[in-house]
Amino acid sequence: MNPPNAAPVIMVMAAGAATRFGSAKQLARLPNGCTLVRHAALTALETGLPVQVVIGAHGELVRAELVGLDLAIVEASEWWRGIGRSIAQGVEALLAKRAAPSGLLLTLADLPQVTSFDLTRLADLHRQSPDRLLVSGFGDNRGPPCLFPADCLPALAALDGDDGARAVVKAQAARVTAVPLAAAGLDIDRPDDLLKMPLA
Repeated sequence: MNPPNAAPVIMVMAAGAATRFGSAKQLARLPNGCTLVRHAALTALETGLPVQVVIGAHGELVRAELVGLDLAIVEASEWWRGIGRSIAQGVEALLAKRAAPSGLLLTLADLPQVTSFDLTRLADLHRQSPDRLLVSGFGDNRGPPCLFPADCLPALAALDGDDGARAVVKAQAARVTAVPLAAAGLDIDRPDDLLKMPLA
């Protein structure tokens, strides 16, 4: 078990080609003028936790949006194999560069209504129950942001394909806790979705 003050790492996924969106979704601008990927990175950094952003498609353009931010950038060279493989490459890079964190808080660049308070809440719950796998609940759905205990990292590093981390969550169903988080259900799939964002 990890010590009570152990901290997870936040990993922001921003590697996909966004075929449904029709262009580089990571670079789409919110009403406040910030791109999705920079907004997600800034939100993660506001928690004070270590942050890693995984990029892939449109890599150089996405990287340029992260200039000046105190975070690690990992390029998923096999992003085209799906988000599962991008997650795996992000975890591989994380484990290669530092001692294993107490957990991995996995979030997506296209969840602009998820706040630093939401992420901090998940991290606090993780510290209280470090062996639980936390998933965000919105209505009848479950999904990211998710916080995986450290012993799930090898399974995350073995992912491939388009199903993301669902297989890991399913395999660990006995210790999954759903945390109500309505903002997690408001993702950006198409340009029109940006019009629904009430960001200043």
